[in-house]
Amino acid sequence: MPGWTRCPQVDPGWLYILSSGDLLKIGKTTQPKRRLKEANTWLPDGELVGMKPFWCIHEFERTLLCGIANFWHVGEWHRFPDSSWSSFLTDGFRLFDDHDRNANTVDFSYWIGGSGMGEVVMEQNRRRISLWRWQRES
Repeated sequence: MPGWTRCPQVDPGWLYILSSGDLLKIGKTTQPKRRLKEANTWLPDGELVGMKPFWCIHEFERTLLCGIANFWHVGEWHRFPDSSWSSFLTDGFRLFDDHDRNANTVDFSYWIGGSGMGEVVMEQNRRRISLWRWQRES
């Protein structure tokens, strides 16, 4: 990792996005093959939008969930009004590399900032409320 990055090489894993119809689920795992096998049992017709390696997966998953909180539907699922709204998330996520954890980690902050999610995350942090409360208030 470049020395100027703020993300240390800790908490390695994969972030993923699953879709089922017009619903999207963001999650994290340290065992991607096992996670996909598990997902097939409770979401047999689901589609894997992407599974990408990152450092700091707990922090990054929370950042994504906070950034799309106003589209929270139920449980771990999010619903966007239509595909033009969700494409910023899915298309942007697909651009991350399938193997380069370091590059993905560096590029994550740029993606969040450029997508408009950064302002949402900053407001949630400013208000100092939990993600659960933020999702329900958004």
